[in-house]
Amino acid sequence: MENKSEHGKIKIESPKYPPTIADYYNNIIKAFGKYIGIDRSDYTDTSDTSETIPDIIPANGYDIYNYIAKYGIASFQVQIIMKMDDRLDFDKLVRAVRLSLDVEPVLGCKFVRNDPPYWKRFDDIDNIEFCSIEETYNSDEAVEKFLEGPMDMDNDPMVKVKLIRSRECDTLGLKINHVCCDGAGAKEYIHLLSNIYSSIDSGDNVFVPKPNLRNRKDHERLVGALSECNPWTSYTPIQQLPLTTWKFPWKNMKTGDTGFTVCRLPEGYFDIINNYAKARGATINDMVLTAIYRAMFDIAKPLYGIPMDVCITTDLRKYLPEHKAEAIRNFSGGAALKIDRRMNESFEGTLFRVMAVTKDLKYRHPSLQNAIRVGYFEKISFHSICAYFRTISKFYDLIEQNPFVVINRCGPVLSNLGLISKPLIKFGETTVTDAYVIPPAIRAPGILIVAGTYNGVVTLSVAYYKSSVQKSDMERLLNKIRDELVEGCKQ
Repeated sequence: MENKSEHGKIKIESPKYPPTIADYYNNIIKAFGKYIGIDRSDYTDTSDTSETIPDIIPANGYDIYNYIAKYGIASFQVQIIMKMDDRLDFDKLVRAVRLSLDVEPVLGCKFVRNDPPYWKRFDDIDNIEFCSIEETYNSDEAVEKFLEGPMDMDNDPMVKVKLIRSRECDTLGLKINHVCCDGAGAKEYIHLLSNIYSSIDSGDNVFVPKPNLRNRKDHERLVGALSECNPWTSYTPIQQLPLTTWKFPWKNMKTGDTGFTVCRLPEGYFDIINNYAKARGATINDMVLTAIYRAMFDIAKPLYGIPMDVCITTDLRKYLPEHKAEAIRNFSGGAALKIDRRMNESFEGTLFRVMAVTKDLKYRHPSLQNAIRVGYFEKISFHSICAYFRTISKFYDLIEQNPFVVINRCGPVLSNLGLISKPLIKFGETTVTDAYVIPPAIRAPGILIVAGTYNGVVTLSVAYYKSSVQKSDMERLLNKIRDELVEGCKQ
């Protein structure tokens, strides 16, 4: 419910939620607001509720959180590579990409560093190159060059599509700015683009873009879905912080040029892993987490009995109707899991302990704290947030310059995107036979590992800053995770 305050601004109230959760949520935000000198009643939701393409879109806390990654934290781009079984029509692809910007208006915007920040539609949108083509004799080399290419967060389009054409086949590469879109949103964009292309390819010329409008409804629905959660059993922010790190052979904490590593499980192993998991009441996510823990136990060899942290990301869309947001956006949370190393433990033994922790995590609803943190980012001065993280980045730079400081610890994070698509993706009559996702590169000591499955093939991938680590060390990590999954399912 929205009521006008005495100052004429919109005051957000939540009478539809049970008092326990609504009061808890609002009191936390108000208390924090008093501490930093703001009042939650000042919040005004200016979201466009019409079906016209908006020129201005308010930035939300998730956008802001990912924008500050520019300050030496991460490379902020989500990338997808799709291999085709035939050729695409480039002109139709260009039209499909342009129409997709009308369906998802935020992708046709630039991020404006105002206070508060917002998204502004490009004035010359029809003159911007969102889609390009490259003809090559070496598609693998062209794909590598595309993936390692930088993206300008402030000036580049939010989405870039590249058709890489070789004599054998076409390969489609996508870059999407993490400021406006997470991994799950990137999967949504793939389906949107393929649907528009297929509509154009059919020759009916009747595709009419209907804008998907961003507003606060998804966030309010999230809080509503968590309304039955007892706040006193939920994870506290301190409980969610990773407190332990693993040994890892970093060279330094520098940023700069990025590289990537991809590791594929043998064909057919998705079904093997899935059957193994179902027989034990586990999920694919439990399986991958178990493999990561066991790989890190082997590589880092932490002391026995000390709970070690691996963080996971969670797709908050699972709390929304039909598990879908109203528009492409960031809508992810995260939590830290703690498992200790034990002597001579089997894969199944580690799996059962991981399952116990993930089950407890679901009961404790860490997503409630994620929702609260987003409220903080929406209320704090944007320029103050940027100044703070610029300072943090400079602090890391000073550490890096100290010859007596050696960084040999890491904090791994798993983002399991699940199935990129259950049916094979089609662009008209052309089928995507292979697809995988490359995550943003994270500054040391962070490592973001992405798992995704398409056409029965499980892919593990990681991006990194070339100056900070050897490619062979990243390959060793992913190969060890793969081997744990393969060998574990044989037990």
